[in-house]
Amino acid sequence: MKVSELLNLIKIKETYGTFPENVHNITQDSREVDEHSVFVAVKGLRVDGHDFIDSAIEAGCRMIVASKFVETPEHVGLIVVRNSEKAAAKFSEYIYDFPHKNYYMIGVTGTNGKTTVSTMIHHLSRALGKNSAYLGTNGFLINETRQESLNTTPETTRLHKRLVDAREANSDVFTMEVSSHALQIGRSLGIEYDITIFTNLTQDHLDFHKTMDAYGFSKGLLFSQMGQDVKKEKYAILNDDDPWSNIYENMTAHEVVTYGMSDRADFYPTNINGSLAGFSFTLNTPEGAFEVESPYIGEFNIQNLMCAIISEWLQGFSLENIVQAIPKMSPVEGRLEVLDPRLPVDIIIDFAHTPDALSKIFDTVEPFVRGKLIFLVGMTGERDYSKGREMGEITSRADVAIYTPDNPANDDPQMLVDLLVEGATHDNYYGFVDRAEGIRKAVELSNPGDTIVLACKGREPYQIVENYIKAPHRDDLIALESAYEKYGKTEI
Repeated sequence: MKVSELLNLIKIKETYGTFPENVHNITQDSREVDEHSVFVAVKGLRVDGHDFIDSAIEAGCRMIVASKFVETPEHVGLIVVRNSEKAAAKFSEYIYDFPHKNYYMIGVTGTNGKTTVSTMIHHLSRALGKNSAYLGTNGFLINETRQESLNTTPETTRLHKRLVDAREANSDVFTMEVSSHALQIGRSLGIEYDITIFTNLTQDHLDFHKTMDAYGFSKGLLFSQMGQDVKKEKYAILNDDDPWSNIYENMTAHEVVTYGMSDRADFYPTNINGSLAGFSFTLNTPEGAFEVESPYIGEFNIQNLMCAIISEWLQGFSLENIVQAIPKMSPVEGRLEVLDPRLPVDIIIDFAHTPDALSKIFDTVEPFVRGKLIFLVGMTGERDYSKGREMGEITSRADVAIYTPDNPANDDPQMLVDLLVEGATHDNYYGFVDRAEGIRKAVELSNPGDTIVLACKGREPYQIVENYIKAPHRDDLIALESAYEKYGKTEI
């Protein structure tokens, strides 16, 4: 890409030094540069990219994008812009030749369900025979090949490289989770979505957004940024049960399709039956009723599955073929996942970490509890503390409540446990500053026929501890090791 063409894309700018003639790479990580790279300095929530400009230059980089002037050698070109994140998005699009134009682009936002919906779309796409890419909390998937991802929505330049990877793999569809943080700070600018999906909006991230209105309108950017060109075939899939959908419908110029649990919605279920092995229901649609056998548990997973069904239908697949493909879908790891059904206790892991999500887990699991219910929940460090008491109270619906930290970071783990304990409504609870100890206690307290729910982390492979170090941790592996020690391991 000619640098002169990049510079002409920005009208309001200041330039200094000598720029290279061509570049082929753009990054916000100074460790990834070479002489043909653009290094973009972005001031983040915890790290300021401007502090790494010297490192990028030492590594050979000759073009720097910044939002403030910094001293650079004469042989390096510096462009100072109003918003370096926005410039990064624009430059990435041009350097990588608009990669998302090569496949169907789907963006999913909401407080709860982003990962499940996005992963369901990926699995359903595979079951229908398509090459598919997924990007979100569970990592980056191209078909069945997985790479880890640091954020729900990566920073701008890394996100565009993922889009390039999907293009090179001949993906037919790319589904990504779009967080409110990413929308607010502009990580996903420049991406043109064909389908956008809203799951729900409940209290979370108020440490960042401050108010629910600010949080809600940040989510709405996904729909407002779909563009005004109605010649393009684009759709928004909205949750009819959530009042924010009324606002988002007015934020997009494109056709809206709704789903929900009542017959007001375009797609809704009836005749629901379920167990911890899966749910069946009748799916009512504009094209008639269809019987669905789903491998996923919980009524909220019916809503999530409807999002996936609608997205495939909007891409041109018949509802008959979609429904037939559903039983072939893989499980969504760490989302209401039942560990080793051969055990005499039901151990369930889930990523739920908000009051609304915890309530939905209880509503799903309680009807199938045979013995006592043991429920473990964690409080996240350096986040919205105001939800702690309510989360502790909801957890008290269980016969035994266990409170632990969840990614405490630089917070005092005992303080996080205490926030949850404040909501306890009975005395049959335990607090542990070490989450692994809490998990082992849950198994120790169990008897055959009991149900153990481990909430907040799913299969997340670490705990974020002091100085933001990621210490290895897996809820599922700790629980299974303890359960096999207590109950033995039955071979298949």
